[in-house]
Amino acid sequence: MSKAKIKFGTSGWRAILAEDFTFENAARVIDAIILYLRSTGRENLSVVVGSDARFLGKEFRERTARQFAKAGIDVYCTERDCPTPVLSFCVRSMGLDGAVNYTASHNPAEYQGLKFSVEHGEGAGTEVTKFIESHIDEPVAPSSREGKIVMLDPREAYFAEISKMVDLSAIKKANLKVACDVLYGTGREYLDEMLRRAGAEVTILHNWVNPSFGGRRPEPAAENMPELIKMVKEGPYALGLGTDGDADRFGIVDGDGTFYNANQVLCLASWHLAKNRGLKGAIVRSVATTGYLDRLAKYLGAELIEVPVGFKYIAPYVLEGKVLLGGEESGGLTIGSHIPEKDGILACLLITELVAISGKSLGETMKEIQSAIGTVWTGRTDLFLTPENKAKILEAVAKEEGATFLGRKVVSTNRMDGHKFCFENNEWVLVRPSGTEPIIRCYVESNTKEEGEKLTADLKNYTDQFTK
Repeated sequence: MSKAKIKFGTSGWRAILAEDFTFENAARVIDAIILYLRSTGRENLSVVVGSDARFLGKEFRERTARQFAKAGIDVYCTERDCPTPVLSFCVRSMGLDGAVNYTASHNPAEYQGLKFSVEHGEGAGTEVTKFIESHIDEPVAPSSREGKIVMLDPREAYFAEISKMVDLSAIKKANLKVACDVLYGTGREYLDEMLRRAGAEVTILHNWVNPSFGGRRPEPAAENMPELIKMVKEGPYALGLGTDGDADRFGIVDGDGTFYNANQVLCLASWHLAKNRGLKGAIVRSVATTGYLDRLAKYLGAELIEVPVGFKYIAPYVLEGKVLLGGEESGGLTIGSHIPEKDGILACLLITELVAISGKSLGETMKEIQSAIGTVWTGRTDLFLTPENKAKILEAVAKEEGATFLGRKVVSTNRMDGHKFCFENNEWVLVRPSGTEPIIRCYVESNTKEEGEKLTADLKNYTDQFTK
């Protein structure tokens, strides 16, 4: 039987459990990571190994710890499943050489994944992942020493760090009542515990391990958190807060039950950091993330930096220390003084801080922003296609070079990551293949819902012609 081809996507290698994602194939990747770590020339190598709450996560991380130790690398192995941002924090705070995290993030339960982070806690860049892919199945020379394996509980150290970034006393003074849904993921006993320590009254949902995630994707989107939305809408809650399977993504519900998508939350957080806390720095966003941040950055007098999709492209700017906020429309956020990785726990706490300090609902704060820079509507459609139809669409949009597209004047095009067409009046569309799933994502933005839905329909008519 031929061995599975290992290919890293936007955020690590992901595959179906028991098909391509097996103990054997994971070990092949770890051997290549060992070769990479040795190639750096650093001595006394050490890593942290963790996992999310997926099936066999404990077994994967323990086997990997033994494999690293056999290669002479010291290992900190988490005692339980651990949030992705916490592993990143461990690398940075403990001066480690990297992290291996078994997580498929928000993917369905049948997936498992392996993410490698490098010495500052950021996700491995393209050069590193290409090295790993190209060294799969190369022999690893034995080590003259056995590495140590130390079991690790990083919660208190992480809590201490987060406490420096969030005004917990303001949350306490506000006497807030909040509901949280951790979607059976690693956010349990992290997000809810931090809120309790801040003095909030917390109701928690799905805070136990369930590798099937209740039959839903562990993604904090509105369709996956109906219980939370209903609870907040019916009860006297100031907020509903959610994290995904590995707690690097967030979902936010206002006190009236309105779900706020990631694009809106990034704008709210940027406004809060600049206006309420007086912080400075650039706003860094991916090419697929709302252009409303561009307008907001201009209003705030901040630099706006656009990067390809993937938090690893935001990370270098965070490490330079010049960032007010870095974010992605898929639910990723960090701030300049924090880790070069998205942190859903921090995002939820910042939004709680916003409500506590302002004394306003998210809806009221959003109206303030709209009065300053106008309105926006964003949408995303995921196309699940055959490989043939997927190729047809991508080939067609790649050839679109004319002055118009979808019946609109093209002001500029952007091929940084996918195919983005910018029109007049703040309108744009982006067509790009997912880096983690076999789909094409179609992003749309306009000033109003009516205009946005018309643009979405026009884009759908365009893509439909290649699927008949």
